[in-house]
This record gives sequence, C-alpha cells and structure tokens, in this order.
Amino acid sequence: MPWVEAVGFIVYGFAVGTYGSMIGVGGGFLIVPVLLFLGSPPRVAAGTSLAVVLANSASSTLSYLRQRRVDVKSGLLFSAVGIPGALLGAYTDQHVPHHIFTLLFGFLLVAVALRAFLARDVGKAPKAEPDDTSPGGVSRDFVDALGVRHQYRFNVWGGIAVSAFTGFLASMFGIGGGVVQVPAMVYLFGFPTHIAVATSQLIIAVTSAFGTAGHAYYGDILPLPALFLAIGAIGGAQLGAYLAARTQPGPLMRWFSLAVAAAALYLIFRG
Repeated sequence: MPWVEAVGFIVYGFAVGTYGSMIGVGGGFLIVPVLLFLGSPPRVAAGTSLAVVLANSASSTLSYLRQRRVDVKSGLLFSAVGIPGALLGAYTDQHVPHHIFTLLFGFLLVAVALRAFLARDVGKAPKAEPDDTSPGGVSRDFVDALGVRHQYRFNVWGGIAVSAFTGFLASMFGIGGGVVQVPAMVYLFGFPTHIAVATSQLIIAVTSAFGTAGHAYYGDILPLPALFLAIGAIGGAQLGAYLAARTQPGPLMRWFSLAVAAAALYLIFRG
C-alpha cells in the first residue's frame, strides 16, 4: 500500500473515531461507503468496517469509564444478548442478498434521524416510566466523575429486545449499531443522553468483537485498511469522548441526527 494511501486511511480513521465516539456510534456508516467506493465487496466492506468500529469503541469506552458515565450493568447485559445476533449477521452476509432489507432499514433510519433532529427535551426520560416493582422495571442512580447525578428507570426486557436486534444489524452492515441503540435508550427507555452515548460504546465494543471474529472467519477483513483506519480511530475516539463530556444533550442529539441521516442515505442508495 502506498504511504499516501496509508496516511489517508489514518487521517480518515481519526475523523471517524472522533465523530463516532462523540455521538455514541461506531462510525461504520462513514467507513463502509468509502470501502465500497474503492471497490470492496459489500461483505468485505462490512467486515473491515466492523474491525475499525471495534478499535474505535474499545478506545472510547475506556475514556467513558474514566468519566464514570457508563451504565456498566446495563451495557454488559445488552451486549451479551447482542452477541448471537452479531455472529448471525456475519453469517447472513455470506448467503442472503439483503438489498431489500437494506432499503427498508434505510427508511427506518430516516424516521430515526427526523425524530432525533426535531426532539426538544432530549435529555428527559419518556413520560411512561416503569415502576421499580413492575416486571422488568429497573432503576439506576450514580454520580459521574464531574459530580453529576444520573437517576433513571427503564424496562430491561425492552432493552434486551432492541439489543438483540441491533447486534444482528451492526454485524450485517458493519455500522456498529449505535444508530439504533442510542435513540432507543434515550427515547424508549429514558436514559440520559450522555449515559446512553457512553453505554452504547461499551455495547458496541463487545458485540463488534464477536461480529469481527465472525467476519474474520469468513475472510471478510482487509488487513491493511483495517489497521490504518483503526490507528486513526483509536486516537479520534479519545478526542470524541472528551468533546462529548462538554456538549449539552440537545446539540449532541442534533449532531446524532446528522449521523443517522448519512447512514440512511447510504443504505437507501445501496438498496
């Protein structure tokens, strides 16, 4: 690989890592289109992208853990139920034409992007919150490194269902899954935005590790592009986590809507 191309991958990986870490997504929706443009088959683009997403999310998770903004219990639970879907997504890429599914998913993301962009009180939990005594209702109460107290309740069974589905989508399309996970955690389950962003990175790190392993088994990863993109993404993830801690929830979700819209346009075009 020419050194100019290697430097280009590193710089692009840094930009993707910064943006992805800041808004709680893996950044794969920015990587996959580039790899497709360079001539990679869809399954290889997805596998290579997912390997970079793994590096990005693992790096940013460490920063968010230092900030004490990761809901570790929820993150580990949601990532565990996403693992089978991540493995299934890599397998599906080998056998099932998914242009129709891609198209439908793209339109779904359009709706998510509009919801995120138009929402006002995005830092507030939904009005319908489960009681601690209701089936599946759990509560969280902790203080982050900046001294901010976070209290919220959510239905754990709903979170499990979304995470299982997200693990499959993330691996199949190589996009990480945060484009679904974050708005679901904020709008459906009442997570504070900053907690949802940070916890999403932990979930992505775990599920993308298994998804990457599945794609590697099928030979879907380009080693050098993945390496150089990951080098940049690791550094960018640290910057993104730093910026996210100093961004208000409202603007953060507006930025997130742009990311979702970009992913939607890509998927619709591909479909």
